[in-house]
Amino acid sequence: MTRLTNMTSEVGKDKGDDENKGNTTQNNNHQPSPQQSPRRQPEQLILRRSFRKKKLPPVPKQDAAPSPPPGSPPMFERAGISSPGERTPSVANSPNGVGAYGQLFLEYALMAEYNQLQKQRLPGVYVIPSAASPLHWFGVLFIRQGLYQEGVFKFDVHIPDNYPDGDCPRLVFHPPVFHPIVDFETGELDVQRAFKQWRRNVNHIWQVLLYARRIFYKIDTKAPLNPEAAVLYEEDNVLFKAKVADTIATCKSQLYDSPHSDDPHAIRFSKWEEEKHSKALKTIVTPKMNPSTVL
Repeated sequence: MTRLTNMTSEVGKDKGDDENKGNTTQNNNHQPSPQQSPRRQPEQLILRRSFRKKKLPPVPKQDAAPSPPPGSPPMFERAGISSPGERTPSVANSPNGVGAYGQLFLEYALMAEYNQLQKQRLPGVYVIPSAASPLHWFGVLFIRQGLYQEGVFKFDVHIPDNYPDGDCPRLVFHPPVFHPIVDFETGELDVQRAFKQWRRNVNHIWQVLLYARRIFYKIDTKAPLNPEAAVLYEEDNVLFKAKVADTIATCKSQLYDSPHSDDPHAIRFSKWEEEKHSKALKTIVTPKMNPSTVL
């Protein structure tokens, strides 16, 4: 009896060892080999794809412009906008492309520039794009201190049609301002003095307007466009101040005249009218009350 019991226990032990070996072998079969990489989960694939940089389509070249189907209206008419020839005659020859894509690209870039200008909030500088062309902006500059204090100077900004890959914008005062780096005949500011080479995504139109504002606070007489103003500033400050006072008075005397352009967005000044402007003035100077603070 004792011998039978010992044999039974040894058989059970052997059976348990065989089961353990089988389990070990089964677990080993499910473990990946060192050479095989674990299978990527769908979530990892989605994350990897989301970090790929998006590439915009390249600007088409002049000889790659698609031709419209026979008998169909021009692309600009289908898009409901004016053709480049009606708004900016030389836009079609710009390196930005031809057809509607080139014009829309240019208008989008200028819209972004104007939004940047609004965010800068340059003191005393007010600008609005022309209604006829996005390449022409109207502006006015108010000088509040310094030698040109109380000056109100209207100006135009002319943007090249190959913007932003071409020359720097031009800024012209109307009427001309007596200043060393402003041409007294044409009223054009020497913008290239500060922007020798216009660099895309580095230089912006708001920087040109900031430069136009700074010239009235920091006078530069090197290589002047108006030699008389430069000499008077260096040698006869009293006469220079008298000339500046004359140019300020001239600009103020023409402030209410009709603009030199018939564009509906050209800046116009009107004299004070009590019935028309008093309500607007009251709205501006009255501080806004928070309804939650009112008892």
